[in-house]
Amino acid sequence: MAYLTKGSYLVQGINIHILCQSNLQSLLSNYFNSLYRGKKRLEIKPLEFELDIVDEPPALPAQSTPVIKLPSITSYRNGEKIYFRSKNGSIISLDPTTRNVRGFLKEEALKDSMELFSLVCAPFVESLKYHGLYSLHSAALYGDEKGYLICGNSGCGKTTIALSLVSQGFKYVSDDFLILEELNGEIIVNSLFRSFNLDQKVAERFPEVALGEALEFSEGNKVSVDVSQIFLGSFVPCTMPDVIIFPRITPNRKSQIHPLNKKDVYARLLKQIILAVDNEVSKKQLGTLEKLVKQTIGFELLSGRDIYEEPRKLVDLLKHINLQN
Repeated sequence: MAYLTKGSYLVQGINIHILCQSNLQSLLSNYFNSLYRGKKRLEIKPLEFELDIVDEPPALPAQSTPVIKLPSITSYRNGEKIYFRSKNGSIISLDPTTRNVRGFLKEEALKDSMELFSLVCAPFVESLKYHGLYSLHSAALYGDEKGYLICGNSGCGKTTIALSLVSQGFKYVSDDFLILEELNGEIIVNSLFRSFNLDQKVAERFPEVALGEALEFSEGNKVSVDVSQIFLGSFVPCTMPDVIIFPRITPNRKSQIHPLNKKDVYARLLKQIILAVDNEVSKKQLGTLEKLVKQTIGFELLSGRDIYEEPRKLVDLLKHINLQN
């Protein structure tokens, strides 16, 4: 029999309390402790989780309406409550007013860490939106007195570009996922994951990140590496974006960069967010995205072989952006 334990975590300055079986707590502890703690936000109440491992989760309440369907999770709305259901049938509910989270997880959920973490993190990310904190699928860096977002779908080269820039002296906020926030009329981006998630190909391209040790890759999974321990002083918790770059890998040897209009930048950013379930909250979310577009300039980067072989050439491209704008 697994005993109930209570774990407490701080993520982006917000307290998260989780009551669950000890074997589940062990898995969640590794995950939540890997997220960036941040400065405590006293104005936001703690998020209270109660999770059970069950043979068969309860059915969704009658008249629950599907709102957003993702590859691994579907969200539903029923009155004020929001429900998240994974592919294996596990269910978690969020009451955004009381900030209580109730979950029923199938035993098999513990065998797929990616799906488990996505499901448990979903109510946390959704609750952030009620406080003007919105997730964005993007890398963020700071260099040459400018903040950069490297934004795009998985596989477009965000992590490779981010690591290339860090190796050339840039500072980083995130390599893949961050939090937008309006502060004093400007949009800033906050770190959620301090570590980089590297696949085998990226790790082979940057052997220095392994510190002489062999990184172990299981099929289809990535390895988390705190690159600030390799490139000392390279991590910063937040930055204000000035430039947004959308990379696209090409077979060309020479990389090129082209400006984008504001409308195109906005349309591309929309593909990298998950709108809030609540309509009023999603309107505010879109307003923040519009402000981000207004304060930045956007470009498409056609990533050729040259910047992969010599990261310094990417820095030269970015300097060219600054000179033109």
